[in-house]
Amino acid sequence: MKGLPGALLKRRVDEVLEVVNLEQVADHTLPTYSGGMKQRIGIAQALLNDPELLIVDEPTAGLDPSERVRFRTLLASLTRNRIIILSTHIISDVEAVANRLLILQQGRVLTDTTPEALLANTAGKVWSVTVDQVTALQLQESYQVSTMVNQMGGVTLRIASLARPHDAAVEVSPSLEEAYLLVTSRQAIQI
Repeated sequence: MKGLPGALLKRRVDEVLEVVNLEQVADHTLPTYSGGMKQRIGIAQALLNDPELLIVDEPTAGLDPSERVRFRTLLASLTRNRIIILSTHIISDVEAVANRLLILQQGRVLTDTTPEALLANTAGKVWSVTVDQVTALQLQESYQVSTMVNQMGGVTLRIASLARPHDAAVEVSPSLEEAYLLVTSRQAIQI
């Protein structure tokens, strides 16, 4: 495994099983592991020869919420002494782990920034408005809507837009997801 000599391999297996919190079930067979446990086994395998660079692609896809949180925490703990390249569409994973973002679209780098800088640049470009159902659908046709929630008083939308999308819209603090939507939309902002 990974070209490691026998004695070192045994020690590294024990170390990485501890890192991924699977030492208690190390003697179980792989088919008995949950999806999250299998993801952690994959990370353990990747860590065997202590790489300086770890590339993970959609590591939390298909995991339940508790396993997703556990896996993100694991990835965050691994960033102290290595570079981790995380390819994902799950923004909460990015928020939990990343200190640098490259947003790609069709193989082209749209931005190379930090989460903080991306959020700062998006300030003043996210709006909240509560309107009737018909107006909500019209706004959704014309603007980048990040959330649409039906409530007793109408439909509340969060809209990523360079300009106020509706007279009743109020500016709100952006999320990283909304910043992403602005960068990748037709209204792309310059960072």
